[in-house]
Amino acid sequence: MGAVGHYFSSIVMGFWNLVIGLSVTTKYFLRMKTNTQQYPEERLPLPERSRSMIKLIYDGEKDQFNCVACMMCAKACPNSCIKLEGVRQPDGKRRVTTFKLDFSTCIFCGYCVEACGFDALTFVSEEYENSVYQRGSLLQDEQAMKWVRPAHLTPKTEEPAKVAAPAGATAGA
Repeated sequence: MGAVGHYFSSIVMGFWNLVIGLSVTTKYFLRMKTNTQQYPEERLPLPERSRSMIKLIYDGEKDQFNCVACMMCAKACPNSCIKLEGVRQPDGKRRVTTFKLDFSTCIFCGYCVEACGFDALTFVSEEYENSVYQRGSLLQDEQAMKWVRPAHLTPKTEEPAKVAAPAGATAGA
């Protein structure tokens, strides 16, 4: 009789679990607030650190890109989708002349952004619609990737605190 009792108790437990599941479904079904967003009309705000589109930062005050063509981003890229060239200016500083990024092979890993020591590359979270009709438009140059940083996102530079020498200290001691 143990096997028959176990059989009927399993049927009762199955119905009980069905009732619990249906009650949860009915509770969410009757709730008036919906979680669905109507995408083309309503766009969800993306988190600040989302990896959506890589941009080349342009400094409007200096009228040039922050990139100094050090090639660290191209070396860090696992898919070799970054091609750049630079030239040395008369003042001795290097500047980028050609910067091309092939988004058809980019995996948005962020290694190029992390490797850049000159704050020249960044992820821009406002642009996340990356679909195109022609594959050729995924190869972007420096003008297509140009991004001027808004004033509220400029990094704050802290002035080093001046250290006062103790009153009894001498330079030759």
